[in-house]
Amino acid sequence: MTDLRTPPASDGTPAGTGAAAVTIARTRGAGPARWTWGQLALLVVLAVVVMFTVPNPSLAIGMLVYGLWAAGLNLLVGYGGLVSFGHALPFAWGGYAAGLVLLHVSTSAWLAMLVAAGSMAVLSLLVGAVCLRRTEVYFSMLTLAFAQLGFFIALQWDSVTRGDDGLSGIPVPTLWLPGVTIELNALRDPLTFFLFTAVVVLVVFAAMVLYTESPMGRVLQAIRENEERARGCGYNTRLVQLATFVVAGTVAGLAGGLFAMLNNFVGLQPYWLLSGVVLIMVILGGRSSLFGPFLGAVVYLLLESSLSRSFASWQLIVGAIFVVCVLAFPQGLWGLVTQTLPSLVRRGRRTAR
Repeated sequence: MTDLRTPPASDGTPAGTGAAAVTIARTRGAGPARWTWGQLALLVVLAVVVMFTVPNPSLAIGMLVYGLWAAGLNLLVGYGGLVSFGHALPFAWGGYAAGLVLLHVSTSAWLAMLVAAGSMAVLSLLVGAVCLRRTEVYFSMLTLAFAQLGFFIALQWDSVTRGDDGLSGIPVPTLWLPGVTIELNALRDPLTFFLFTAVVVLVVFAAMVLYTESPMGRVLQAIRENEERARGCGYNTRLVQLATFVVAGTVAGLAGGLFAMLNNFVGLQPYWLLSGVVLIMVILGGRSSLFGPFLGAVVYLLLESSLSRSFASWQLIVGAIFVVCVLAFPQGLWGLVTQTLPSLVRRGRRTAR
């Protein structure tokens, strides 16, 4: 296994004291940690509720896809303290990768998702190696710059991306299982596509939970709390942050591939304006968990769907709601449920006594 610790410092700091950095993360994350695996059950419940209550199948599937994308971003924002303004890059290019595979190589859904996730892992490794040379706002600006670079490459590379026209006519993907082949057509058979997406999302979500609970995930949270102390304890902080950047990019690429298969189209506009939207989903849902961004995605997309039918300036209303939510409960919807409300209940009980 990869050793996350650097050699002992010249001042004699023992490498064993690295446990102190992990202790910081365990102590400060003790509250949300109680819900760590319960979040998987809650995600199953949320998927069932969405399936039976959202009348538009494409919207219901999109909630799962956007939630997965936002949860991957939260590995950077909530767990690593790294705010990315360019997370549309792996999402968009993951869609292009899946679309190109389906158009020119094979209609296999497995192959399309594998190429989308794998290619974005490589891209994220290259981008992260550059962006992580700077911290805080400079890191955020570098991610935004790479996203804009990706947009103009997609715009100008007509022979591959078809520029403004996008990749249209993407064939319906096929799902090969032992003894059966299933067509994943979101229009003709939305239930099958929804169930397939839900299974993929649950598996990836469980993998992300394992990552956050692993030693590397704990070190990542320690870096978020105090990077200098984590580095002083002997941990290679840049390696941990780069690994997390790659994981987040891989998840975004997979989500982009699912989005391309859902719409059978990949274009510029549906993707490149969404870096801010997915960040809003993370903050609205709550950064203290992986389940919170799914709540944020569901609430945001429901607001967008309902308000856009009645108001031309629905973005203004959504923005106002977002501002109120941030001011009223900065920990997001998940923090409201797991921290703020229980605190108010305990305070009420003490007052009653």
